[in-house]
Amino acid sequence: MSVLVGVCFVLPEFADAAVVKSGFENKMANLQQKFSSFILPVMSVLGLVMAAILAAMGNEGAKSKIYFCLVGSGVGFLAPYIIGWIQGILN
Repeated sequence: MSVLVGVCFVLPEFADAAVVKSGFENKMANLQQKFSSFILPVMSVLGLVMAAILAAMGNEGAKSKIYFCLVGSGVGFLAPYIIGWIQGILN
């Protein structure tokens, strides 16, 4: 036990690793990674397809929906980079 305490005293990053990487935080980081790298881009592409179908069917509001889908797609595809940028500012 005293060896472990001595190692944690000399190398504090080992002590922080046990506290910082808890099970809950790992699960939340994995959920964030899956959401921002898979779910958001898939939903944005589906929105674009749906807006294109509405435009092909002659819907008069399809043009504005396409613009909103393009903005949403930009956010969806750039989400991992935006999240990393915000985390870099906060740390």
